[in-house]
Amino acid sequence: MTSTALYCGTRWDEQGRWCYELLRADGTVDLLPGLGTRLAFRVTEGRYCLGYRAFGGEPGRRTCPNEARIDTGHQCERCRIREGWSVVHSHRGPLDTLPEQVRDYMARPHHLYIAYFGDGMAKVGTASAMRRHRRLFEQGALAARFITDSPDGLHVRELERVVTERAGLRQSVPGVTKTRILTRPLRPWSAVEEGVAEAAAHAASALPDDIVRTDIAWSGGRDFYATIQASGRFPDPIEITAAAGEYVFDAVAAHGHTLACRDPAGAAELVLVNDSRLVGRRIELDPAISVTPEPAQTSLF
Repeated sequence: MTSTALYCGTRWDEQGRWCYELLRADGTVDLLPGLGTRLAFRVTEGRYCLGYRAFGGEPGRRTCPNEARIDTGHQCERCRIREGWSVVHSHRGPLDTLPEQVRDYMARPHHLYIAYFGDGMAKVGTASAMRRHRRLFEQGALAARFITDSPDGLHVRELERVVTERAGLRQSVPGVTKTRILTRPLRPWSAVEEGVAEAAAHAASALPDDIVRTDIAWSGGRDFYATIQASGRFPDPIEITAAAGEYVFDAVAAHGHTLACRDPAGAAELVLVNDSRLVGRRIELDPAISVTPEPAQTSLF
């Protein structure tokens, strides 16, 4: 039996458990366990708006009223405005002038963190206190350090801006870049810890003098790192193209947008798949599909 849905990506909880999120045409959201699910599907061309998230008494994802086609991002302009987050990044006024649907969330305590992805790649970011670990799992950080606390989401975003300006740390890293780093020969985990410690110290030194520093370590990516290091990886990841096609995800582990999947040909090494470009695509689930693109490579490590 086949069925269709909009692929919304992977979703995480605070403990690092993950699932696939699929949005049906009737607004139903399916959360399929990441481990133990063989996701076989064909994908069509084009990307679509993921709708918007509602807050308050009935939180959750809502479908886009127009089923709008999009070229960039994950939402059409109408859904971005309706959700309310579009104004947060440029907002410079008080909290009570934010849209009501995001005001309560932004009023909660937040943290400023430095996330590290390996190979010298780090970024500065923000997370609410209630979902700080989930945020790092979503980002696909291997390790991180929380370098200061903030009373609310506007205050922490100002500190994020300061760190970017003074320390030169970026605020985003493309998902495909994170996956490609993991296909390279991996250094010992101690090198990851050293990398994040160095980046965090550099960022903390850029904070204003009156800001109280923290140094709380997070190593939520260690198990994933150990899994792919022990099994080995093909040196070329699978990156979803814009064309229609058929895929099979048989993941043994995941981190952010990187899925570590069994090789369909039976090799012991894992195939790394980045699902970033699948988000917003319409897929037809079909368990009969058995063909999946194989990465082009001549050697393994």
